[in-house]
Amino acid sequence: MRPILMTFCAALALAGCKEEGAKPTTDPLNLLDHAVEWHVTEIDGTAVPAGVEVTIEAPEPGRIAGRSGCNRFSAPVEMRENLLHVGGLAGTRMMCDPATMVVERAFHSTIGRAKGLRLSGEVLEFTDMENQPLLRAHK
Repeated sequence: MRPILMTFCAALALAGCKEEGAKPTTDPLNLLDHAVEWHVTEIDGTAVPAGVEVTIEAPEPGRIAGRSGCNRFSAPVEMRENLLHVGGLAGTRMMCDPATMVVERAFHSTIGRAKGLRLSGEVLEFTDMENQPLLRAHK
């Protein structure tokens, strides 16, 4: 009986030793690891053409950045009420060939509609309110 009581007390003591301020592991923003560059392969159901680079990374918590086809971008990002919120995109303003600019405009208009993040196998998906993929990206 005494070993069972000691084990129970030890378990209770360890249960109280959690790190204060630690983020829950269920936070979808944890999928945006700052050390990973995601290469967007699909925007709103359309494949990104070969030779056009669209990337997303998280240089710091609460921010995404990358290439949107022609230009670099950055934006604040947060989870509120279990929904993803991507703030206004800031970026460079170069002009590229018309086909690349079409991809860039599609990316800019699509990422702002994203309301969720999920990992489906090796694919990171930004999803809409109905949980349908808007952007798909690979490491």
